[in-house]
Formats: sequence, structure tokens, C-alpha cells
Amino acid sequence: MENRNIEIVVIEDEEDILELIEYHLSKEGYTVTGFLSAENVEQFLEEESPSLILTDRNLPGMEGSEFIAYLREEGYDIPVIFLTAQDKESDLEEGFAAGGDDYMYKPFSPKELILRVKALLKRSGTLQKQERIKY
Repeated sequence: MENRNIEIVVIEDEEDILELIEYHLSKEGYTVTGFLSAENVEQFLEEESPSLILTDRNLPGMEGSEFIAYLREEGYDIPVIFLTAQDKESDLEEGFAAGGDDYMYKPFSPKELILRVKALLKRSGTLQKQERIKY
């Protein structure tokens, strides 16, 4: 599949949800690396260059939006989708202010997740429709 070279990092502390997300993204042909906390993600980012991060807000150790804000300060501009049960408007604001590009509430539809992933990858230039030739 053409998506194989597109790597997506998923940070989710609930193993069953992590596996569900990994399953659906893998089925679409993406390479997926899952983490149960933000702990080893930065080290991974130093070695790999994923195209997208999907992260929960409620993570053990460092909270998801704090982690993304930290990555932004460190200069990482990888697109981020927050997946969370935190559905207050202030949580939404916090997520975007921290550097999130999209926000999905749990429970979520796997189909909607895939559509949002594709849309964000297109906007970030990772997925190209076809090359335009201008002269």
C-alpha cells in the first residue's frame, strides 16, 4: 500500500484503545508505533520522523497537551490530533493552544478517525493527490 512509508505515533494509556487505533490505521496501510505514555516518545522522535501524532490528553506522568506544548517548544512541528474524553470547551481551547491541529472526543468512530488523519496528512503535505506541473 502507498501509505506504508507514512508513520503515525499513537500515545494512549488504555491498551485496548491503543490496539484498536493501531489496528484501524494499520488496515489503512500506515506504519503505526504505539506508546502507553509520553515517556519514550521524544527519544523515538529523535530517531524517526513520523508524519502524525495521535495522543490522549489523560496520560500517566506528563499530560498529553503539556507534552505536545513541550514538543512545540523543542521545535517539533509534527501534526497532532488529540483523542480524549475531556470534552469541555476549555479543554478544547487548551488542546489547540498547546499546539494540537485537531481534537476528537472519545468514544470516536474509527471511520471518522481515519478521515481526519487523511485530511490532516493532506493539509500537512504528507499525502499528495498528484503532482501538479506548472510552466
